[in-house]
Amino acid sequence: MKKTALAAFLVAMTPVAAQADLLFTVGAKANSWTAEPSGELDEGVSADGENNGLGLDSNSGTNITLFFEHPVPVVPNVRLRQTSLEMDGSGFLTADFNGIGYAEQVESDLDLSHTDATLYWGLPLPVPYVDINLGLTARMFGGDVIVEGQKTGRREEVELDFTLPMGFVEAQVGTPFGIYAAAEINAIGYDGNSLTDTVLTLGYDLPVPVVDLGLEVGHRALSMKTNKDTTDIETDFDVSGIFYGASFAVGF
Repeated sequence: MKKTALAAFLVAMTPVAAQADLLFTVGAKANSWTAEPSGELDEGVSADGENNGLGLDSNSGTNITLFFEHPVPVVPNVRLRQTSLEMDGSGFLTADFNGIGYAEQVESDLDLSHTDATLYWGLPLPVPYVDINLGLTARMFGGDVIVEGQKTGRREEVELDFTLPMGFVEAQVGTPFGIYAAAEINAIGYDGNSLTDTVLTLGYDLPVPVVDLGLEVGHRALSMKTNKDTTDIETDFDVSGIFYGASFAVGF
């Protein structure tokens, strides 16, 4: 963040007694994410296919992020992100979903909403306009998948209610002109499960005094593979698309 770079310069020029009044940064980000699904939500059940699939359509979700950064050594910075994403669709399914056989038109809903709690540390790089953060994320899913047959009325619901620990890496490169680019990855793989969430961002800090106010556009791709021990069904699907939004930060 621009404020972080400015604060790092100020602390080098300021007596230790005054440092407690500097370097702290609080901020928020919000964006709208147009996400499109692909892959399988159960073995042989296509998420987006209308023939022998659920026919889920792309939909707009929201991401809201709050973060707090500070200069205290060892103690991590904190970031919270809430992602709300629900999709629905209609398709003709001729397969089993969660052990229930379908051979009819079905209506489906997928709720992939989740909350991230991230603890991270910034690397002390002597390079201007470059920030690299490393940390850990706890991703808490609180959604579900619902499939309902239109002829038989069979309704099957599988909860996507679980928490995964993930590694977190973020890199941001700024310029003197207010333009910046960032890449962020949360990822884990274990026991037949894997989850990779990649966010690429291009932003511009508006020339506003005192605070950082920016506009952002980017691409987010979430790839998820789970076994029945985690989600009751085997999943192997992707959700990806463009997002656009704004950011705000202030240092003190």
